[in-house]
Amino acid sequence: MVNTLSYQLFKKIREQLIEQFSEEADPLAFIIVEHFSGFSKMDIITDKPFLTGSQFELQIDAIINRLHKNEPLQYILGKAYFYDRPFTVNEYTLIPRQETEELVHLIVEDIKNQENLSILDIGTGSGCIPITLQLETPSHQLEAVDVSKDALEVAAQNAKNLGANVGFTQFDILHKELTKNYDVIISNPPYVLHSEMAEMKENVLDYEPHLALFVKNNNPLLFYKRITELANKHLKPHGRLYFEINEQFGNEVIELLTSYSFKQVKLHQDLNGKDRFVSGVL
Repeated sequence: MVNTLSYQLFKKIREQLIEQFSEEADPLAFIIVEHFSGFSKMDIITDKPFLTGSQFELQIDAIINRLHKNEPLQYILGKAYFYDRPFTVNEYTLIPRQETEELVHLIVEDIKNQENLSILDIGTGSGCIPITLQLETPSHQLEAVDVSKDALEVAAQNAKNLGANVGFTQFDILHKELTKNYDVIISNPPYVLHSEMAEMKENVLDYEPHLALFVKNNNPLLFYKRITELANKHLKPHGRLYFEINEQFGNEVIELLTSYSFKQVKLHQDLNGKDRFVSGVL
């Protein structure tokens, strides 16, 4: 074992990333050093040393090589932070986004003063939505479904690692009926059009699961229509429905909820001012 100076390591990694990643080089380098050292950013800036093994330089070189191939750092490290908690992620799960954190915050504010709500997350992926809701509002009962068995295995492991009590079930919403009623239904379904592929970065297009990302151009509201139909049947009186949406279709999703007798239908913007969420009360 040898002492490795954390800021010197940061600078070395940054130098190898700056040409390709420009503005992202600094945060990427900090995340890598934080991952291996367990240090805060301030510890790194003050060049605090930590012990590394004989294979450490090879590990760092391998990570940098994978980054140069546009593989997301979260997949390389097997970890992404959501609501300041570490979630395991892999090729079967989307990398949790800031926008989805905003959706969770919106829901937490709406339900934090209520007790014992039954909540269902549809298309859960890594499980970041129901796990976070259960930890932030522990009196509520959380369930989650996904069509992908592999994603559900990751979600269940995340719940175990973080000490969250969430029930996970493999379920194809397009071809099955729900068997229970809920106080809240949430979904961040596939909403990126196939025609938008050309605008996407390689690190998303080449590595994140297309099953969880894309929907056909000729049926952009496929999942929203089906989930709204299910919510209309399986939400309890005054139950709430929450969606994360493609910013292009805010008005269409509002019209959809209204056509299924939802009231108090609202379009919410994300921190970048884009139409990103729709909520309604049955």
